[in-house]
Amino acid sequence: MTAPASTCDHRIYHVVVVALTSMVTGLAIGIGSAALGQAPFTAVASGAAALAFTFGAGMSVVTHVSRHR
Repeated sequence: MTAPASTCDHRIYHVVVVALTSMVTGLAIGIGSAALGQAPFTAVASGAAALAFTFGAGMSVVTHVSRHR
């Protein structure tokens, strides 16, 4: 008897990598904005905007690449 071949779906890893990359980018932008003298709320808003943009763009790239494989 042989065991059925298992298939591994790596989509979750793509989402995790994009999420972590966007978090690091947002944090870096927020800290950089605060270090350059922006008000704290504005720096947090800049970091959040960078996080949202990076996550959206990254997921669009992942979707595009996975469809064309």
